[in-house]
Amino acid sequence: MPVIRKTIPFVLLAALVLSGCAGSAPERTLAVTGTGSVKLAPDLAVVTLAVQTQDADVGEAVGENNRRMGRVMAAIEELGVLSGDIRTTFYNVTAQPKFDEFGNPTAEVASYLVDNTIEIRFRKLDQLGTLLQAALTKGANSVQGVSFTVEDPAEALQEARAEAMEDAGRQAGLLAEKSGVELGKIRSVNEGGPVAGPIFQAAYGKGGGGGVPVSPGTVEYQVQITAVYELR
Repeated sequence: MPVIRKTIPFVLLAALVLSGCAGSAPERTLAVTGTGSVKLAPDLAVVTLAVQTQDADVGEAVGENNRRMGRVMAAIEELGVLSGDIRTTFYNVTAQPKFDEFGNPTAEVASYLVDNTIEIRFRKLDQLGTLLQAALTKGANSVQGVSFTVEDPAEALQEARAEAMEDAGRQAGLLAEKSGVELGKIRSVNEGGPVAGPIFQAAYGKGGGGGVPVSPGTVEYQVQITAVYELR
């Protein structure tokens, strides 16, 4: 019995505390997402190209690939590309099997395929077409991609963030006004992004330098800011 008398007040106290919490008014907030963007002319091209060779003799396949890639890299460096801006991203030698009359691979090797892929960071966009033409002429036989970007977008991204915050503030003010409430202080801010994407605005051939026609276009950086406001 003494144990029961001591336990009852504790249980009642816990019930009162829980009841008080359940009855408290929920916090009122408003979350909005603002968007800011900047459009920049790219100043850097990233080119991925390869030399692929094939021969029944593995030594011949590798040797021919080496000779052609050597000519490609020499042509690229003649255009002012530094060795630090040329990077090997893939090198592979694969045995290609013979197939029987039913199309099934056999244990015999028909040939060897050699693939040497490099990535080039090129800043002279007005000579990009010339670079592509030179690489293809000297032995590259696969261009796997050309992309344009901005090497240092930090300053422009600050402008996009400021624009996103202003956009979030405008949205919050309008929603609060239409809802008959007042905005309080900002409780939290969260950034999503930045996201970069191409905008094709330049005409093809512009910046090609008389070689392969290319178009740098424009790069757009977009930032989204989600702000949570207190409501009064």
